[in-house]
Amino acid sequence: MFVLHVTIKVKAGQTDAAEQVFSGPFRAAIAAQPGFRDAQFLRPADGSDYVLSIAFESQPLQQQWVATDLHGTVWPQMEKNFDSYAVHTFNTV
Repeated sequence: MFVLHVTIKVKAGQTDAAEQVFSGPFRAAIAAQPGFRDAQFLRPADGSDYVLSIAFESQPLQQQWVATDLHGTVWPQMEKNFDSYAVHTFNTV
């Protein structure tokens, strides 16, 4: 399985908006993709950065999702609430 962890600095005052976009249009869009396994938007308990965790059966299937017009619509809705983010990728063992 291929897993992304996106460490996110949410803009001040935008946490509710970011969480609503994730639980609404973003989650619905990604869940319909071939190879999708899981997506979680992890709220920090200690005030640090959020983590967006996404799992697909494989990296090629995740990349197919990124190449869709739908991703091009919903990701900017998420991203507009971020100051910055960093992507970390993993393969399960």
